[in-house]
Amino acid sequence: MRDSVETKAKILKTAERIFSEEGFDGARVDKIAKEAGVNKALIYYYFKSKNEILETILSNLFKDAKDMLVQSARNIPDISSGDNYRKLFDTYIDFITRNRKIIKIAIAESAKDNAKPSIVMELGNIIINAEIEKIRREYNAKGLHFPDDIQELLVMEFFTGLTPFLAYALYKEQWESLYNVSEEELRETLYRVYTRTHLAAHLP
Repeated sequence: MRDSVETKAKILKTAERIFSEEGFDGARVDKIAKEAGVNKALIYYYFKSKNEILETILSNLFKDAKDMLVQSARNIPDISSGDNYRKLFDTYIDFITRNRKIIKIAIAESAKDNAKPSIVMELGNIIINAEIEKIRREYNAKGLHFPDDIQELLVMEFFTGLTPFLAYALYKEQWESLYNVSEEELRETLYRVYTRTHLAAHLP
């Protein structure tokens, strides 16, 4: 049983890397099998198709994101101080960094013309809803009226809150190489910019 779990995990990890390097459409099950050190028949024993491999990878990402949000809600109950802003930012950046290969795949798939509502939108939705709930609590704690224009809040959260993290996943390594900066320098600069833009608009 343990061997089967480990084998399935190895297949998924290998597929994740190959999908991110070659794109989902360009990836071949033969190559996944070879680099995972298993035969092709074993892959089809665990997964009906290449699509099911991708769906499993993205489903795992979605589950991990929900777990991360539950943990952040426990560990960072409010965002009223700069310290808690930083903890929340680091929580999201750490999650993005750990999962950047999968996120690249999700973004590529969501950008296709025939894409259904994508994992990126679903992922964004659960993160945005968690953020809005934090903002709502801060308004209530200050005795202020929560904004009526929820659409404006949703747009702000998706396009100025979540999108910078997705861009970080896509371009982190390229940016560090092009501008000769370390991961730590990029993270610190992004945090400063983020506090002056998105986070500055978070609370009254």
